[in-house]
Amino acid sequence: MSPDPSELTFHKIQEQHRRLADLLKRIETLLERRSGPPQEVVQLLGQLGDQLVKHFETEETGGYFTEALLHAPQLVARANALMLQHPKMTQRSRELGGAADPETSPEAWWEQTRERFAAFRAELHEHERAEDGLIQEVYMRDIGSHD
Repeated sequence: MSPDPSELTFHKIQEQHRRLADLLKRIETLLERRSGPPQEVVQLLGQLGDQLVKHFETEETGGYFTEALLHAPQLVARANALMLQHPKMTQRSRELGGAADPETSPEAWWEQTRERFAAFRAELHEHERAEDGLIQEVYMRDIGSHD
């Protein structure tokens, strides 16, 4: 018997969440300590954008939402609103390292990048929390309908 495709997608997304969390922590540590060359931080921020593209693509095309929403079609508008955030968040992540004015002092670059990263990380955390809440609600409704 082959594994359920939605279960495979769920595990893939969980693994992506773990890798994203590791990368976010690594970037945060570099920014807090102001250690390493700024180019290393910029490179890691680029990796963050690349990983987000893959992660959001998995959510959108891998059946993560589709399968769940078959059980709760009344939540489609909420799912669509969350998916509409994906391109904007990807773009913001790609802008994090290069948004400082080139004339900015190194000290100001570190501070501005740290502040922008902290705001982005909070936004991403809220987005993921909302997605998790949506999926939990779908499954709670599905379980409740079988009682």
